[in-house]
Amino acid sequence: MSLIAEVRKAHAQLQDYAKASQTDLLASTEKMNSLKYLFVVGIEVCIDICQHLSARRFQEIPDSYSRCFDIQVKRGFISEGLGTRLSRLARFRNVLVHLYWKVDDHRVLENLSEIGALNEFSRTVVAALNLKPG
Repeated sequence: MSLIAEVRKAHAQLQDYAKASQTDLLASTEKMNSLKYLFVVGIEVCIDICQHLSARRFQEIPDSYSRCFDIQVKRGFISEGLGTRLSRLARFRNVLVHLYWKVDDHRVLENLSEIGALNEFSRTVVAALNLKPG
């Protein structure tokens, strides 16, 4: 499944940025813009997977991106903690997409601590749907 590969790729690149010093990241417009883009891609792909699962597997259409993960929690597909983290990231994605030029770079860096949710969601999907991990 290529969507899973995209989540993992974005997660790996975000992890690389998470290892860098915040001072170095904040000093580079290029790095901050790359971070924002990687967040959008990684979160967007998780949302796409979530929307597909909600519609196909659970016959529910969420009324927002963040609520999509609530359906997954309600149906026992993901844990409540993971659902909360992913919903928060979905709302953060909306901020990035709609107010990109106004996003506080410190907020972007704060969200680096949540990137594990992307990888956890991809692992859950792979395991639950018996997909090949690669």
